[in-house]
Amino acid sequence: MKIALVRSAVHRQGGVERYVWLLARELAGRGHEVHLLARRCPELPHASVRFRPVEARGLFSFQKVLGFAAGVREILAQESFDVVHSCDRVFACDIYRAGEGVHREWLEVAARHLPAWKAALRRLDPLHGTLCRIERRLMAEGGARRVTAISKRGAEEIGRHFGRRDVPVIYNGVDPEEFAPPKGGERAAIRRRLGAGEGAFLALHVGSGFFRKGLRHLLAGFARLEGKDALLVVSGRGSIGPYRRLAGRLGVLDRVRFVGMEVPVPQLYRAADVFVFATLYEPFGNVCLEALASGLPCVFSSRSGGAEIVTDGVDGLVLKNPADPEEIARLIRLCREPGRAASMGKAARALALRFSVGANADATEAIYREVAAEKAR
Repeated sequence: MKIALVRSAVHRQGGVERYVWLLARELAGRGHEVHLLARRCPELPHASVRFRPVEARGLFSFQKVLGFAAGVREILAQESFDVVHSCDRVFACDIYRAGEGVHREWLEVAARHLPAWKAALRRLDPLHGTLCRIERRLMAEGGARRVTAISKRGAEEIGRHFGRRDVPVIYNGVDPEEFAPPKGGERAAIRRRLGAGEGAFLALHVGSGFFRKGLRHLLAGFARLEGKDALLVVSGRGSIGPYRRLAGRLGVLDRVRFVGMEVPVPQLYRAADVFVFATLYEPFGNVCLEALASGLPCVFSSRSGGAEIVTDGVDGLVLKNPADPEEIARLIRLCREPGRAASMGKAARALALRFSVGANADATEAIYREVAAEKAR
C-alpha cells in the first residue's frame, strides 16, 4: 500500500513526532511504501521510507500552520496515494488522528488556569483561531473520511464539540526494549550523574510545554513532602525561568534538577523512583506508557487519556485534581512505601506490554484497508 504520513516534524523524541516515526518504521517493515510529508525529519525511521519535504513559509506561527497545510495540499494534488494519514491539522486527508486532542477544549481548560487578561490575550492570538478553523474543517463533511482518537477521553471530546460519533480509539504503543527497567549498575550510574545520593527518593517529570503539563502544581506538591532526601527531576523543552523562581519561593530549588533534553529519557525513567504526570490536559501522553514500561510507580492526572488504562491503586495511581498540591503530595508519599512501589512497578510493566507498537499498527492498518477499499469503489 502506498501511504502518505503527514506531520510537521518527525523524529525520535517528543510525542506525536515520535509516534509518527515509530509508525512509519513499523509500516515500512511490513512492506508498505511509506512517504513522510513533513517540514523536518532529521533521521529516517527505515531505509525504505521516503521523506517528502514540505515548505511552510511564514513569519508568524499561524502563517506557518497555514503554509504547512497548503504545502501538503500541493503535494497531494500532484501525486496519488492509497491512504493519506495525517497526524497534523491540514485542510483534508483520508484519516485524521486527533493526537493532540481538540484545540477548543484545551483553550477552555487553559482559560480556567490563567488570569483573565492572559486568557483574553490567548483568544486574540491568530494561531488559536487558525487551529480551531482547520480542525472544524477536518471534522466536517469533505474534511477527513475517518477521524481516530488516542483515548476514550479524546473520542468523547470530538463527539461533544463536533458531533462525530464514529470515532474509533487506537491507543499508542511503546517499545518495551527501549523503555525497560534498569539492569545491573545502570541505575546507580545515572543517579550519580543527576546528583542523587544513596537513599535519595527521585521523582520525575517528563514533558515539554510546562504550563499545560502542570509543572507549577507539581512543584507545589513536591514542596509539601517531608524530609530533604527527595529530588525532583524535570525533563523537557521550555522556558524554565518562571519555574526556577517558583521553586526558589517554595524553598526547594536546591532539590529540583532542570535537565532540559540533556539526559536521554529512557535513562531518566531507569533512575527514578516515581513518575508524576500532573498535566492539565493531555489526550493520552506517550510518557505514560514509557514510564509504565520502565516499571515505575506512576501518578497520572485524571485529565490525561493515559489514566484510563490503569487500575487505580494496582498498576498506577490516578490524580483526581492535577491542580491540587496536597493530593499530588499524598500520592507521591504512597509511592514511597517500598512494598507498594515494588508491586505497582511490576504491574505497570505488565500493563505496558499489552500496548505494543505492533498492535497500534495492526489497528491502523485495518482502517487503511477500509479507506482504500472505499476510494477504489
